[in-house]
Amino acid sequence: MNTKKELKTFFIWLRNGTCFAVTWFLILELIVRWISGADTISIVNLTKTIVWTVGGVFIFCVAFTRLFIRKFGFTARLTIFMSAITLYEILFFYNIGLFVDTSNSPQWLLFFAIILCLYFICLVIYSSYRKKKCELYTQALQKYQQERRCVNE
Repeated sequence: MNTKKELKTFFIWLRNGTCFAVTWFLILELIVRWISGADTISIVNLTKTIVWTVGGVFIFCVAFTRLFIRKFGFTARLTIFMSAITLYEILFFYNIGLFVDTSNSPQWLLFFAIILCLYFICLVIYSSYRKKKCELYTQALQKYQQERRCVNE
C-alpha cells in the first residue's frame, strides 16, 4: 500500500468534505435564523458549527480511507463510521442541550430509528451496486475464457 498516496487522499477528502459540509450547515443555520426572525448569527455558534462539522468529516475520512484502517471492506467501514458518527452526534446533542435528560425517550428512539434506517439504506444500495459489478465481472471473465478457448483450439 502506498501510504503517501493514502495520506494525500485523506487530506483531499478532509478538505473537500469540510468545504461541502460547512457550506451546507451554514446554509441550514441561515435558514433557521431567517425563519426564527433572528438578524444575526453569533461567532460562538459559527465556531461550534465549523468545529463540530470538521470533526464529523474527520471521522468519515478515518473510516473510509485506507490510511488508518487498511484491510476492511465497505460494510465494516460503514459500520465503524455509523457507530463513531452516532457517538459523535450524541456528544454534539448533549453539548447543545438536546437530549440531556431521559424524559426525551421518544426523541432518542426517533434518533436511533433514523440512524438504523440510513445504515440499512446504505447497505441495500451497496448490495445492489456490488451485485451489478459482480455481473459485469462475470460476463467479462466468461468472454475472456471463451476467447482463450478459441485461441487454444
